[in-house]
Amino acid sequence: MRNDSLPLLAALLLLTGCNRCTPKEKETKADAGPPAPIPIPHDELLPPPAPWTFKPARIGPGIPGIALPDGCQMRAPLVRAKVAPSTRFVAAPRGLGVLVVADADEKETPPRLVGVGGLVLDAEGESKGATPLPWLDAEAMPRLARTDAGAWLAAYGEQSDEKLSRVFVHQGDHATPIGEGDRFDAIDLACGSSRCALLTTRLGNVAAAGADLWVGSPNEPASSWKRTEIVPDAPDSDARPSCLARIEAPPPGTDASAGGGVVATLLEGQELVFWDVADGAARSLGRVPAPFGIVDATVAARPIALVYGAAIDDEGCAKEGGKLRFERVGKEAAEVRAHAPPVSGALRPLERGVLAAYLAPLGCGVARKVAYAVVLDGEGTPISAPMPVADATSFAVAARGADVDMWIQMGDEVSWVRATCAAP
Repeated sequence: MRNDSLPLLAALLLLTGCNRCTPKEKETKADAGPPAPIPIPHDELLPPPAPWTFKPARIGPGIPGIALPDGCQMRAPLVRAKVAPSTRFVAAPRGLGVLVVADADEKETPPRLVGVGGLVLDAEGESKGATPLPWLDAEAMPRLARTDAGAWLAAYGEQSDEKLSRVFVHQGDHATPIGEGDRFDAIDLACGSSRCALLTTRLGNVAAAGADLWVGSPNEPASSWKRTEIVPDAPDSDARPSCLARIEAPPPGTDASAGGGVVATLLEGQELVFWDVADGAARSLGRVPAPFGIVDATVAARPIALVYGAAIDDEGCAKEGGKLRFERVGKEAAEVRAHAPPVSGALRPLERGVLAAYLAPLGCGVARKVAYAVVLDGEGTPISAPMPVADATSFAVAARGADVDMWIQMGDEVSWVRATCAAP
């Protein structure tokens, strides 16, 4: 899951080292045969978080409301739940009505997680059950994904010795190691209707530029997923994996420029490169400028990336304010602005178009933040100016077809916005 939407998801592993390895150097433990899954006792994971209970939202004078962007309308009444202000949550990109929720003890520094699980939310009452997940450290969230059938997966890396690290995929009650290598790490994980994809750094005894994409059924051990290497053309490339832009195959009639397989993105120099992976082969769909970093990327009628439009300093500020650009392969960029650079954001494909949402402060060093949203057409052009949806301390968003769920936290309250969105 590109997940999605918390600042933790923006952390990427930068690679250095050789770009080409001899056959001997490329041998890894993964080549010796599929590793066996490792059972994980539930008592090794954190207990479930406190359940959420939603109630109809009071609306009236003096009570904060919700504003939707052009192209969106409510499909169900607004509901709200009381939560601890320290609560953290993240959505799977296609996961309507579900969240991964983490309760944290903010009295400790850094915060200590005390409960984690995937919750099925109920708009008329208390959330149902909780799926245990291997998120143990508040500052080291695993990559999380959810299948359309309701199964949660997680991917994470662990240091195995001074040089090598292993990547595990958590499925059900076990974790499967998929390989061990130099600076080998999980970067993004996403699932669709019948398959999942994991984006990692390249697997090898010596770290190399490029990425690996692992694709397979969520019902099969991840060690059996098909691995495709994404190898940059230039021998001196610094390409490193960024995020998954698409997991589902495009609908019939989609232009060939959008590719036909899983699409991964790599940052290379000052550009973001879209790679289409199908039938075990990777090909570049094109590249867009991203000199200051990206918020998220997706594929609609063409590849689209939401990128920062100006350099951001260590304080999260930019001299030019919150300049953002929707960069499109083969098309001129569309620019939008916020008061300050966003701290998180997401692009969610719709049945028609794309929903872009992001959380940005009202100025450099200003504590108050606002969640914004705007609908794009299939070419990545905003159909209106971004709408300030609501004040927020954090947010998450999921979409499937025309249906959109957005969860907006403000202090000790989370508003669940259930809407439909579409470009004209």
